[in-house]
Amino acid sequence: MAKKRTLLNNRALTLLVGGLLNAYGQVVLLTSRLRIEADPELDLLVKSSGEPVIYALWHSHVFFVPLLRSYERRPVSVLLSAHRDAQIVGVAARLRGIRLVVGSSTRGGARAYLQLLRVLQQGQSVGITPDGPKGPRELVKPGVIHLAQQSGCAVVPVALACSRVHRLRSWDCTFLPLPFSRAVFVLGAPIYFSADAPIEALQDELNRAMESTVGRAQARITGPQPGLVGTSHG
Repeated sequence: MAKKRTLLNNRALTLLVGGLLNAYGQVVLLTSRLRIEADPELDLLVKSSGEPVIYALWHSHVFFVPLLRSYERRPVSVLLSAHRDAQIVGVAARLRGIRLVVGSSTRGGARAYLQLLRVLQQGQSVGITPDGPKGPRELVKPGVIHLAQQSGCAVVPVALACSRVHRLRSWDCTFLPLPFSRAVFVLGAPIYFSADAPIEALQDELNRAMESTVGRAQARITGPQPGLVGTSHG
């Protein structure tokens, strides 16, 4: 463990591995058939009205946060854990045009929350992994709900499914796509959260929406594929 920490604290090595991770992502995109599928209500909100939203995707899908920028075609800020392991992902995300807000529930959380709020107030969308940085896996924590209530912005459940994938041996079973795959990136309907409702009920509501979005994405891959068109998104 001490050796791992020493390696992760090596800035040059972190930049190198992050660059390799970004290059791998490019290979996956160039060799795969990718479809981005957004709810019509989200298209109206983001593409037509230019409103900011809060994208929510499970921590296991963090590899795909650059696709949020591909969808919006404008900068998106993503909350990244302050833990050492996240530094490599951060390097790759920056190379793909993602802006980072660093913090978590255990390190710099209050500062990161205020920064996300400012970003939303400035009209820019943000991305959050509501079960991060250390789980429990695929269970929504209250932070994303509070951010939605205070900002007045909608939360958008996001998921990706891929025909060829490897699961890492991490707490979240990180989803690593393989080249030459069929993939679909699904962005669900925007959800607004009342400031008066019990927080636990709202967490359950978002959990159900996340599960539904994951199911939709998986169905696009495992079910019939009529008219699936491969597109490259940068």
